[in-house]
Formats: sequence, C-alpha cells, structure tokens
Amino acid sequence: MSRLALPSLLLFGLLLVGGDRLGLSLGQAADPTFGIIKGPTFEQARDLTFEYLKSTSVDVESLKKIESLWKADEDRTVLERVAESIALVDPEARALLNSTRSPETPASVPEYFKDTSKSAFVRANIGLYYAKQLVGRRVNDEALEVLRGIRPEQVVDPAAYYFHRAVAENRLVLKEEGLQSIDRLLNSVADVPERYTVVAGLMKQEMQAWKDKDLGYVARRMEEVEGRLENARGGPKTQAKQKEIIELLDKEIEELEAQCQAMMAQSSNAQKSSQPLPDSRIMGGAGPGNVDKKKLLKSLDVWGKLPEKEKVKALEAIKRDLPPYYQEAIEEYLKELARGTQK
Repeated sequence: MSRLALPSLLLFGLLLVGGDRLGLSLGQAADPTFGIIKGPTFEQARDLTFEYLKSTSVDVESLKKIESLWKADEDRTVLERVAESIALVDPEARALLNSTRSPETPASVPEYFKDTSKSAFVRANIGLYYAKQLVGRRVNDEALEVLRGIRPEQVVDPAAYYFHRAVAENRLVLKEEGLQSIDRLLNSVADVPERYTVVAGLMKQEMQAWKDKDLGYVARRMEEVEGRLENARGGPKTQAKQKEIIELLDKEIEELEAQCQAMMAQSSNAQKSSQPLPDSRIMGGAGPGNVDKKKLLKSLDVWGKLPEKEKVKALEAIKRDLPPYYQEAIEEYLKELARGTQK
C-alpha cells in the first residue's frame, strides 16, 4: 500500500466514528510522519460534516440550508461549506465568523478554540476559516495565534492552512517560521492549488533576501504597524513596534549623516592638498571639529514640532541612495507621525 493511499483509507474509516473522535481521527489519518498530508475529498468532507451534524439538534430548516450548501454547483470552497454548515447549527461559531467582518474582532484567541468539549474537527476547521478571514484583513497576530493551535492534519484544506500561516508570518517579519511554512506547503501537502504555489514561491524568494535591521526591515515593520492601526490595534504592542521603527530610523539617519560628513571631509582635504597655502598666511582655527548630531526622530512629538527645513533635511538623509519603494514607505510613515494617527 502506498503512503499516499493511507490517509484516504483512514478518512473513509472516520465515517463510522462520531462525536469528538471524529476530529481526532482526522488528525491521525494524515500524520506527516506517514507521508504527504492529503485533505479529504469533497465527498469525504461532506460526509464528515453530516456525521458531526448527527451529534447536534439541527432543525429541518437549517438542514435544508446545509444540504443546499453542498450542492455540486455551489460556488464555495470545501472549507467554506464546512464552516458555514457548522455555523448554521452552532451560534458561537456563527458569532465568531461574523466578528471577522467587524472592527470588534477579539484581540486574543477566543475561548471557543480552547474548549476541548467541542469536536476537534469543528474547532480546527472553524479556526482555519476564522484565521483565513483575519489574514485577509491584516489582523495577522491573532490569526497566527489561532493557526498555531491547530493541527494541519485536522482541517479539510491543509494547503490553505500552510499558505495563510506563511502569509501571516511574512507580514509579521518572522523569516524562519515563514520559510518553514512555505517549505511544508510546497513539499508536504498534496494537491496544492497553483495560486498558492506561485505566491508561496514569490514569498520564499523575497524572504530569503531579507536582511536583519536594514531599511527593508523597517519598511516591513511600517506595513505591519499600518495594518494594526487600520484594525484598531493601537495598544502597547503596537506602540512597542512603533518605538522600534523610530529607533531604527534614528540610527539610520545618524549613519547616513556620518557617511555624508566623512565624504565632505575627504573632499575638503583633497582640495586643500591640491592648493597649498602661501608661506606668509597664518592658518586660523575653528574648534575641535566635533559635530553635534541631532536625533531628529527620537519621539513622535519631536517630528511633529520640527521646523519644515529640518524635516526636509531628515527626509533627504533617509532617501539618499535608497530604492523608490523604501523612500515612499518612510516618507508616508513620517507623514503619519506628523498627523498623529498612531495615538
């Protein structure tokens, strides 16, 4: 018997099992130590969902709606059909899925996903659907927390699990974790959609080129903070990330100014050596030559109160020799600081 055939046979055996064992058996069926992770077929996912429904008090009207969700011509993914079917009989799941469309999305992992009295099949697939919606809204911290509590072998779409986990890790600048998720998506999951493989390949190429604490890192952090502010996540965690950005920009400005000063000094010395002074002229002094380095971006308030000329000077120092993407990202972020949107 081939390794790839094993998960399918075990999943078929799940149809004889009900209750919480349903989800646990699904997890065991595709243990990656025994081969490639392969999600259930459309028919198996449908049967698993209806097997779960037997343990609920589903009414006739809801059952009709669920049956219509599973019609072959219905334009929904298997994961959407499973999640929406569960939501029709589980008010808590329905409230959670509705919350992903609202700014009031919980800022931590909902207790629903920690409730072991619920079927593991239900918690895993509602969790994946929930996290997928959050990733689409750039609520990546909370999405990743939910995904970390799920076994990919328990969901009906393991490719979606690894893809959205990789996207969240990419946006949170978690390089090693993101590359690991991409590797598992591309090498440990069967039947990965082409759209996932193409985007994952691009993410992998981008992340492998990342350098620690450079201006590219700063730009990625800015994008992360922008997403958090967009989703009303302006608390201590966001403020700590903003502080890191300011400190990195401050350091970059100092380094760029130092480089500029060194180049000017070298140019000045070269001119002096090529034009010797007359013997009769006495050289004058102008002090020790120490430069008073200004920390232009030490705090949000400082940037907002700087004279316009000083702002221009800081921007020019940052933008010198940088790619257009980083220039635009930094300039836009500094404008946001001046407008006070991070409060």
